[in-house]
Amino acid sequence: MSESMPLKIAFDTNVLLDTILNRPGRAEAVRLMYAVSEEKIAGIVSVNSITAVYYTSRKGIGDAAARNAILDILSIFDVTPVDGEVCSIALNEPMTDYEDAVLAVCAAREQADYIVTRDQAFLAAPSPVPPMTPTDLLRVIEEPDAR
Repeated sequence: MSESMPLKIAFDTNVLLDTILNRPGRAEAVRLMYAVSEEKIAGIVSVNSITAVYYTSRKGIGDAAARNAILDILSIFDVTPVDGEVCSIALNEPMTDYEDAVLAVCAAREQADYIVTRDQAFLAAPSPVPPMTPTDLLRVIEEPDAR
């Protein structure tokens, strides 16, 4: 990995929720979030992921803890907007899941290197930014020759 330009990674909502809700895959997701907080990679999330994380995590951990989780995300990630143009472009992406297409368009707009997700359908989709599992992304980050 280049010292001057860290990889820019778009995080899918499911990876963020893994850390907050202590779901399977949490260990890898936490390692990725530490990589963002330590500026080893640049992390981006779409604005709609923020609201989805709050909505979903509030049900599992309560309002106060969900708000604290959002504060943590906002403190380390760059948030990319979702506007009408993104929504329109996403409609024309050859991806069957519209929410995934929105994230992919946001990631492309932000010139992300990868999208990290556990969503198997997303991993197989024709995304404009390559999707990757947390495990595979950790391998790329920790073993630069794996790129």
